[in-house]
Amino acid sequence: MPIGEPNHFNRQSDSGARNTQEKIRLIVNPRAGGGRAGGQIETLKRLTNRAFEQWEITKTEAPGHATHLAREAAEQGFDIVAAVGGDGTCHEVVNGLIKDGKAIRKQTSFTVIPFGTGSDLVRSLNIPKRTEEALWIAATGLSLPSDLGMATMTTEEGERSEVFVNVAGFGANGEVAHLTNQSSKRFGGTATFVSATLKTLVSYQTRRVALSIEGPEGTIEWEDELLSAFVANGHYCGSGMLVGSGGSMQDGLFDVSVLKPSSLVQQAVDFRRLYDGTLHKAQGASRTEARSVTARATDGHPVPIELDGESCGTLPARFEVLPKTLTMRGSWVHRSK
Repeated sequence: MPIGEPNHFNRQSDSGARNTQEKIRLIVNPRAGGGRAGGQIETLKRLTNRAFEQWEITKTEAPGHATHLAREAAEQGFDIVAAVGGDGTCHEVVNGLIKDGKAIRKQTSFTVIPFGTGSDLVRSLNIPKRTEEALWIAATGLSLPSDLGMATMTTEEGERSEVFVNVAGFGANGEVAHLTNQSSKRFGGTATFVSATLKTLVSYQTRRVALSIEGPEGTIEWEDELLSAFVANGHYCGSGMLVGSGGSMQDGLFDVSVLKPSSLVQQAVDFRRLYDGTLHKAQGASRTEARSVTARATDGHPVPIELDGESCGTLPARFEVLPKTLTMRGSWVHRSK
């Protein structure tokens, strides 16, 4: 049930211009941030009322509920739908705003009020982590028609398609997502992801994978032992891993990084490259731009997939760009390569 209330909060005179033209629905994952989001509803209501005249807050009740709430908001004509939580909440909300590869309502913008463990999408959108500042970006930020990714993959129930907004991956990073989501995350996002990454690098059994990468310069066919592959629409994943440095969410292209296995010593040497934007310089790494990526395991073993940090299926899979499909609101900046 909506928990928005009539405007009755006192607004400070220096709090800036209030958005009186657009109606926003905030979809709150009360479990986000180790449960902190659920305990901050009253504060969120007060701050939202300062930024917007027309607003509504809803809380998710189960996995997948954010998708339903977002779809409902678009169908009801909300101008802005905000995910209040981490990257998993963003993933669910975006899937609710898209149907059959198209926006349910083109006039509805998506944005994020960060409150989760990972919160990597907000780095790409340049949204501050303080709730009050993020709400002012929601109220006054720049809205741009932006790309999404569509992943068609294998699951236990058969083939399934989902959109992703930030980064998809497969191989060891799929296993990292699984371990991360199984953990308590009580030590915070970066520590949780680093721990899961180090455990995976020690134990993960690499698989032979065939890739077909279709890009601006033609098609690249690749087959070899694969450690990890990142299909980046945004810039960051894994609580700050900069795997899409210099990319854009409005260019109709993925930034694809492929990592071949190397020794544990070399992986330790290259570990910093996950965070400093030089992943393509790691030993056995390559990077290219792509409109689509088709991947399959050629040795018969399952290869896990993650979308926006969520474990979603296995290869074979196809990832394709949906150019300028969803309007996103942020504080956009250009990142040079």
